[in-house]
Amino acid sequence: MTEARLQSLILVLIVLVLAASIPSYGETAPAGVLPAGVLPTPVPSESIVSISLDRDTYAPGDRIEISISVDTKQAGFLYVYDIDPTGAITLLYPNRYQPDPSVSPGTIHLPGEGYHLVIGGPEGLETVVAILARAPIDQLSPSSNTPFRNLGMKPQALVTDLSTTLASDTWTSAWAQFTVYQPKGIVHIGSQPAGARISVNGHDRGFAPKDLVLPAGKAEITLSKNGYEQFSETVVIHDQDTIDIDARLQEAMPYPGSHGISLPVYVGIDVGTDSIGMEVGIARAFGIATALRFTGDAAPVPGETFNLGPELDLDLRVHLTVTERVSLLLGGGIGLQNRTLAPAVTDGTSVRAIIIEPEIETTTFPSFVAGLEMNFGHATLFAGYHLRRGAVVGVGIIF
Repeated sequence: MTEARLQSLILVLIVLVLAASIPSYGETAPAGVLPAGVLPTPVPSESIVSISLDRDTYAPGDRIEISISVDTKQAGFLYVYDIDPTGAITLLYPNRYQPDPSVSPGTIHLPGEGYHLVIGGPEGLETVVAILARAPIDQLSPSSNTPFRNLGMKPQALVTDLSTTLASDTWTSAWAQFTVYQPKGIVHIGSQPAGARISVNGHDRGFAPKDLVLPAGKAEITLSKNGYEQFSETVVIHDQDTIDIDARLQEAMPYPGSHGISLPVYVGIDVGTDSIGMEVGIARAFGIATALRFTGDAAPVPGETFNLGPELDLDLRVHLTVTERVSLLLGGGIGLQNRTLAPAVTDGTSVRAIIIEPEIETTTFPSFVAGLEMNFGHATLFAGYHLRRGAVVGVGIIF
């Protein structure tokens, strides 16, 4: 073999190697084994499509932006679908927000107006595929029931279906891949004594000791066990962190009454000329009282405002010890009375007439009560004067 022929052969081999290393139009990765669900891209004669993403890695919950560049001499029909790590296929474009797949030369950005594209799960390698065709593709038409159509088939089945219906010179495709990864750390949780229930951000996660894989971010970890005070700690987890939590639970203080210690409860009932009331208090020291004063007008005068139902009185009371047997009762609060206007005409209405509901106003009055109590061990007698109810008397019992 002459030297000239040898040089020519070497040059041919170099050209073949370079040609094999050049990616086809629209591919975002070197030529090779295509991901499942991506059609082998034919050599386009008149149209080129390319696809790019704003990032290479996303965590679940992140938003994704996709750009598709169309360089064609005539309008075409664009379809974009996503293949998640499990092989589920979702049609991203066209969709309910953008139902028309026809496009002109330029750049199309997804998401369009009115919606966002948010990364879900699971973790793994995800693929976005764009197909630009000269005619509509019936298999990739949008759904009328959901915003984004789930194709409901495996990637290999989709490739087979499209390959049998698309002529090789009427379409071109592009694809891009990204990684779905949730930054996470390991939290070792122990408790003394063991067996405490673990809660993370309000969700039950079993019993200590236990190792949990938690997403990066802030986590509120709570441990609880009967007879012990609750333990809480907030940790900030970074990717690949390892955090140890060893909770030493403290015995809970006994509840009142659990060892013969109790707080007495006071319940009193009092009556006035046109009212009845009740008080509930603690340790005969302070209490909350409510009363009904029967002020409703049975026969309102037409055209005049009248009381609608009873007056409700609410008081806060304190019991001040004067002697062993005598206490001074003081209190104050408000009275609430609903009032409305009686219709000027009450006769001649028809059962078919429009029902008119009168406006109801609530009038507020200040109230005050003062009196003396006689204490007889577990019982009391009360007599006093109430600003809204007049003279009142009552009895009380201490439990």
